[in-house]
Amino acid sequence: MLFLGKPKSKGIFRITFLLCQQEDHRSRTIHDGGSDPVWNQSFLFEILDGVPELSVSVYDSERNGRDESMGVTVIPLAPLYMNRQIEPTKYKVQLPNGHFHGELVLRLKFFPKVHHGQLTLHLVKGHNLLDADVFDKSDPYAIITCHKQKLKSRVIENGGSNPNWDQTFAFTIDSEVTKVLIKLFDRDTFTADDLLGTAIVPLHKVFAEGYVPPMDYKVLGKQGQPQGEVTVGLKYVPKI
Repeated sequence: MLFLGKPKSKGIFRITFLLCQQEDHRSRTIHDGGSDPVWNQSFLFEILDGVPELSVSVYDSERNGRDESMGVTVIPLAPLYMNRQIEPTKYKVQLPNGHFHGELVLRLKFFPKVHHGQLTLHLVKGHNLLDADVFDKSDPYAIITCHKQKLKSRVIENGGSNPNWDQTFAFTIDSEVTKVLIKLFDRDTFTADDLLGTAIVPLHKVFAEGYVPPMDYKVLGKQGQPQGEVTVGLKYVPKI
């Protein structure tokens, strides 16, 4: 669902939305919109899994002749798939000559499809992880959460910053799940285990393609600072 406003330009405006060649919508035309036209319209798209981006084209409506293109903005949808909602955000408009001029304000909301099947996650390894132990190497392990299901990896004793798990985990999918959360810890004997960071693995691609080969995902600390990477592969088999 999209809410619109404000490209910085003069003229009579309309907007066309194109979602990866699947479906397009056209806004109403704002006559004498001036520099700050306001649409305040919403549009609903039914999309397939894994559509990567939304394209928004702006035109100057001409009474005689072809409407003039005023630019386009392309919005990546991966953050929307993970967060389900993006509050009103300014997106730069790229002119036909390649330069940028003006902005569009859009609010995005995503209603996930309910999938039914089995997700297999292959936790391969970590690299450049935080080493929480001062006098020895860390003993890392992972807690993997998919919706309400939670599984734990084995502890890699003295695994340090580059542990190698090579473990697979199976999750039953029957909800509007969009991501898997991987929390990494250092096991301590006499104190609480130290959090080494968290990685978020989006699922829209594996739902669309059935398989995502092992790739690196950033591990972030409590303040969002990078703390290494974790390598994860995904496989999804829908229920028949």
